[in-house]
Amino acid sequence: MNAQFPPKRYSHQATAWQPPLSEHFTTSHWQFPQNDTVFFCDLHADADAFLRSLKASYLISQTSSLGKITLTTQGLSTNIIIGGDCFDKGPSNLKLLSLMGQLRQQGAHLILLAGNHDIRIYAGLLALDHPNDPKQSHFFTRMGRKTSALFAEIFQTYFIDAGLTAKDLSALSNSEIKQALFPATDWAEHFSQQAKNHLTPSEFTKEIRQIAFKQTDFLNACQEKGLNLQQVYWAVHKARELFISAQGDFSWFFQELALLHREGSYLFCHAGLDDRITHWIKTRSIEQVNTHFKTQLQQGDLFNIYYNEFGNVFRTKYRTTDKPLTHKGAATLKSMGIYAIVNGHRSHENGQQLYGRNGLLNFECDTQLNANCRQKSQMTTPGFSATLFYSNGVVSAICSELPHIKMFDPRYLHQRLA
Repeated sequence: MNAQFPPKRYSHQATAWQPPLSEHFTTSHWQFPQNDTVFFCDLHADADAFLRSLKASYLISQTSSLGKITLTTQGLSTNIIIGGDCFDKGPSNLKLLSLMGQLRQQGAHLILLAGNHDIRIYAGLLALDHPNDPKQSHFFTRMGRKTSALFAEIFQTYFIDAGLTAKDLSALSNSEIKQALFPATDWAEHFSQQAKNHLTPSEFTKEIRQIAFKQTDFLNACQEKGLNLQQVYWAVHKARELFISAQGDFSWFFQELALLHREGSYLFCHAGLDDRITHWIKTRSIEQVNTHFKTQLQQGDLFNIYYNEFGNVFRTKYRTTDKPLTHKGAATLKSMGIYAIVNGHRSHENGQQLYGRNGLLNFECDTQLNANCRQKSQMTTPGFSATLFYSNGVVSAICSELPHIKMFDPRYLHQRLA
């Protein structure tokens, strides 16, 4: 990375950002955000990438570091939306959450949206409270091998670095630990009975097959990280203390998660929408949708969240197996003045993308920021990315893979269609 950051090219060069115009887009009543808004997403445990992205959007001073950031005047007045998937894949979950915590402490207007990886972690940690519920007891196992990095990091930080040894901690037998963490041996039979009204036969067959594989795969991954079963158990309970306990250092994360956020004609979420959730938004409101979502989270009703219309908002990739967003759902949104969906979830190695979908614009903003995935994809530059929605109507995309800023203006789109 150059000594000057953000790169100098971003100060004076830009290219027009327009979607393919294969269908008509209504823009006559386009509403701009009331306040400047910056969207980050799919940070995946990479604090350094988030730090670079905050600097690139001038929300923090250029001298800020992971240990100490300083919000700029712009940073204090801007909506900062983190669009889900803060956990897994990247170098350090705890460093990323600590950086987000600094933003909160300094008064940033931080909006947290739920991603599938975030909900998977939450469901997994809560599963230990539901050992006799077949619909939820498997969620710890369902987190899979990606979570081993989080538990290894927690064990290193809160046990090894703190100087604790095995004699300082209560001990259970391996069989007792497996009973506490993993679903019972007859789980599959009971799950099939209780899930049949929520999942298709192929879906719960796949779920049962995955759980059998993931339990072994998770234990292998933990072993690769140097954790034995006792150490995994201690790390899991420390994670519950950090994230689930009301007084935990990072309890604010799940307490503040929302499903959707609207600014002007833009609707922000992690993955996407379907016709069911657009009906909810129309007949209730975004605020009521978020309230209902948070209530279900607080009640620990993770199975229903994961497999109902809420789950589609943080899981869909608009595959044939996903619940669809049709022209009817799009028309519902447009009747409320929502003309664009902004999301992450589907990664792009060539920067943010702009598409048309059933008469709506779709800003896709996952640029594969985290260092581990970038290395696997042979992306050689350190990642940074931000999508900026200005109160004057302009939308800008900045990204380590883009040679210039991309700029979208709905008024220009209207001129092209006129």
